[in-house]
Amino acid sequence: MRLINVTTLELEEFFGTKTPPYAILSHAWGDQEVTFQEWKHRSHPSIKGKAGYTKIVGACRCAHADKLQYLWCDTNCIDKTSSAELTEAINSMFAWYHDSQVCYAYLSDVDTKEALPKSRWWTRGWTLQEFLAPRTVVFFNRHWKMLGDKSGSARLMSGITRIHVEALKNRETVQNYSIAQRMSWAAGRQTSRTEDIAYCLLGIFDINMPLLYGEGPKAFVRLQKELIKVSTDQSILAWDLQDPGAHISTNALALSPDAFRFCGSIVKSDEIHHAPYSITNLGISMELALFKTLAEGIVLVGLNCVKELYREALHPGQSDRTKLRRHFQIWIPLRHLQHGNYARVHHPSSKLFLEKSYPTLGYPTQTNLFLSLDVSQPPTILPRSSHVEFVRRHSSSLPSGILISVAAGQVMPNTDLLKEAYPLGDMSIVQLKGQAPSSVSHQLISNGKLSIIFSVFWNNGGLPQEWSHTVIFDPGFTISSKMASQKEWGCLFETSGHGKSDQCCNDAASLHSLHGRLHHSYGKLLAAYTKGSKDPLIVVEDQPLKDLFGHPELIVDIIFRES
Repeated sequence: MRLINVTTLELEEFFGTKTPPYAILSHAWGDQEVTFQEWKHRSHPSIKGKAGYTKIVGACRCAHADKLQYLWCDTNCIDKTSSAELTEAINSMFAWYHDSQVCYAYLSDVDTKEALPKSRWWTRGWTLQEFLAPRTVVFFNRHWKMLGDKSGSARLMSGITRIHVEALKNRETVQNYSIAQRMSWAAGRQTSRTEDIAYCLLGIFDINMPLLYGEGPKAFVRLQKELIKVSTDQSILAWDLQDPGAHISTNALALSPDAFRFCGSIVKSDEIHHAPYSITNLGISMELALFKTLAEGIVLVGLNCVKELYREALHPGQSDRTKLRRHFQIWIPLRHLQHGNYARVHHPSSKLFLEKSYPTLGYPTQTNLFLSLDVSQPPTILPRSSHVEFVRRHSSSLPSGILISVAAGQVMPNTDLLKEAYPLGDMSIVQLKGQAPSSVSHQLISNGKLSIIFSVFWNNGGLPQEWSHTVIFDPGFTISSKMASQKEWGCLFETSGHGKSDQCCNDAASLHSLHGRLHHSYGKLLAAYTKGSKDPLIVVEDQPLKDLFGHPELIVDIIFRES
């Protein structure tokens, strides 16, 4: 690697164990960076006048003050005209940051510590590994005044980045997080070139692969294929479809880290069978627990990963609270194509949670299958009805704050315990309006015939305070799709423009008023269909659990009791 001698500003080259201790610079690129070729002529006024030159010199002064003789910077220490050198550098970059004595994170758009969370630095793809890999990261404002460091501000920076606190406090734990969790750290970040959103993650996943600029989003798919070669972690399939207007049938693999945005609490499970799986010319060859459903061609398969939530408890004689952890296995819907081939579908749910005893009573079958990777041809399966697609287009992309587990079957008398499991119907969970403090959220849960509208009022502290639900007879979303276009029910849908500030639908009183109107409008239809014996059983836990970032999640079990 080439290093800048901070005294002479000359570039010097080192190999292997002969590399001296060095500082390293992290920054968001601007439009006045100094290249490797330009650095040779750095005495010229046109080079010295660039902001990129001033930035490098400022970092050299910091290194000199820290008694370090050398500094590395990605703008002028790599000859980017050489594709071989660029490939080697990108594949080595995580290690270079990891081996540095200190990393200087220069925030050119920040003056004060209060403005630190708003810096563009947090939004860039390459700065993710530059943040995670070094032992010490020190932050500076545009004038090279120190703002703080990673270890001392771990909780603040976890809130900014959605990176787990322990990963910031101890860099050696990074590889312990699931694929989905590490992908979630990159969600929302941007790179100038499409391919770089994959290449900037190579070190975080300890993967090496050649760079193919020009391949576009295929680079991220190729990264995931490389991960499958070395890992049995199926959380790589636990992503969510971000575009509600996209076709319901997709590649098994995500097209960007954004699809993992809400996967920060999805962890690997040692309790679930870890069968090897691999990429073949027919797709991903896997052995998975499989349930058939009542929806034509739709099956559910269980992954070897879970959503981990917890509750804190104080035991007698102990001063510290104990975390009581709960695990909810991830199930994803697939559509059978032909023979043993299946396609990933988002229908509209990308994944489901099953009521705790349902997988045991339902007797899933261990099934060998191929999960399609072919997205080059137009989808050969028919899209769902226009009613379903209409409701799907009115869904919210905000967090729900609710974990809904579903089942179908008979329960024991006077209990909510299943005694017999039935095949699930055409299950869909649509988030109509997301969670926010001092507001009401709405979710629609359907089995293809009955739909449940479940609403929660979240108080000013972001905790669930009151909730209510209404069951409507809604075959194929025919009723709910009409509601989405009617002004009377606009409060249910975020796309109707009813945001947090609309007090007509964002307090506890309006929640109960809304459900009173729903029952009045649709109660007779439901009564005619259910006759009092087929209505779903809905159980809400009194106290929410917390996700791995401490955010509350209300736990709701729904059992459809139709035969």
